[in-house]
Amino acid sequence: MNVTVNIDYAGLCVINNVMSALDTIEFSGLKRNLKTIVSICIELREKLLKKAISTKTSKKEFKLKLKFYMAEALLNYLIEFDIFFDAAAGSYEGNTLMIVKNQLHQQLQ
Repeated sequence: MNVTVNIDYAGLCVINNVMSALDTIEFSGLKRNLKTIVSICIELREKLLKKAISTKTSKKEFKLKLKFYMAEALLNYLIEFDIFFDAAAGSYEGNTLMIVKNQLHQQLQ
């Protein structure tokens, strides 16, 4: 089952910036259940970075298709680590994250 998120290049950059914390995680120090979640998020981050590179010149909104488990991991990441994001409520980044979370939540039910 696939989940589709409507997003533009700028919004994708916001998501990539938020997920940049995954680049510094020490995988060996994590418990087994966290290793699974982190590995899915790292795989998702690679996919999002590739999508950002391929759509860099596009100004239009596009559909980002994610497998169900990746969409679930992204939603959980955005919800659980919300306090660590440097996105003030009402800012472009904060609104973009809220829109993506809402789209994911609606489709994952």
